[in-house]
Amino acid sequence: MKTKYIIFTLLTSIFLFSGCDSKSEFDESLVADVKKNTPIIKEFVSRTLKLTTTDGKIIELTTTKEGIDFKDYKGKKAILVDVFATWCPPCIKGIPVLKELREKYKDDFEIVSVLFEKEEDKPKAEVLEFIEKYGITYPITIGEENFKLAKDLGDVQRIPELFLFSKDGMFVKKFLGETELETYEEYVKMAIGKK
Repeated sequence: MKTKYIIFTLLTSIFLFSGCDSKSEFDESLVADVKKNTPIIKEFVSRTLKLTTTDGKIIELTTTKEGIDFKDYKGKKAILVDVFATWCPPCIKGIPVLKELREKYKDDFEIVSVLFEKEEDKPKAEVLEFIEKYGITYPITIGEENFKLAKDLGDVQRIPELFLFSKDGMFVKKFLGETELETYEEYVKMAIGKK
């Protein structure tokens, strides 16, 4: 048994050290070249969007490198952008949590729900029925600008995705899927400047 172990160790050592000599050939194309593989970083371009709520109001915002400036809320309220769809079970399940969160911090905090469905798929009347059915009191936006915002938020593909911004428009936290009230609260307190 000892002899087998010694022979195995000796052969392994010879194999390892003979494979690393300076004469060994290797395929250079498999080695990462930092200069060639540097990702192309697009230059950031700020843009202003005007989201339309179901009751016809406009929520104007401007994207920044650090987050989003909400014209009517900047310096006043932290904003949780909720990208959702009416057919999405986790979105629906999360509504009571969002309502409770908004009610608890309403003086310093607002939720803006961004409908991620084409208008031809979901007429405004159906969205209004949805709002009434679930007792939603925070604004829900509809229209093409929603899709531009979803693109600017990192090209949203899954829902619900929620993005929290502080009172001064700085990005704080992204939430994906169902989230508990306590988790939201931890970050909302940071966003509004409370401990």
